[in-house]
Formats: sequence, structure tokens, C-alpha cells
Amino acid sequence: MEVLIAMILMIVVFGIAMMIFTNVLNSSLSVKKIRAQAILQETLINAEKADTNLSQSISVDDFRIEQEVKPYNGNAALIDIHLTAFDQNQQKIAQLEKVILSKND
Repeated sequence: MEVLIAMILMIVVFGIAMMIFTNVLNSSLSVKKIRAQAILQETLINAEKADTNLSQSISVDDFRIEQEVKPYNGNAALIDIHLTAFDQNQQKIAQLEKVILSKND
């Protein structure tokens, strides 16, 4: 009887340890996330300088950057740029959004 209780207790302790380990791995800032955020910042700067802001998909290094451009709240003078970085497994790594003035006006 004591052996059965000890086995159940060990399984519970190892289960809790694995959950904590998984949460720590998922919540930490990885090099991949930092690189993706830097690439998004660079893409945003390039989009701000460009005269034509189109929704597009860009491949940079190991990332696929989705750029979505739309008028901000129906105002043609403002543009909402939303950038999302995906890795090779199509998991969302980072995203960035900014409202800028349109250069077409």
C-alpha cells in the first residue's frame, strides 16, 4: 500500500515539475523572438519610408513577415501598419503595429 502511495506521489511531483519547466521555456525571451522583433522594427522603418504601402508577405532570413496595411479608422491621411513574424513552422513569433501619416496626401 505504501509503495502505491509513493508511486502516485512521485508521478504527481514529476508532473508538476514538467508543467513548470514547460511554462518557463515558453515564457522566456528567446534569441529567435528578439531577432524577429528587430526584423519587424527594420521592416516598419522601411515601410514608413516607402511611398507605396501595400499589404504583402516578405521572407527575411528564416522568418515570413506578413505586412497588412489599411486606413486607420477610415481616415485616408492615416495608415495602420500591422506586421507579424512567423517562423518556419508557421508559429507566430512577434507582432508590431503602428499608425503613420500617409505620404500620398
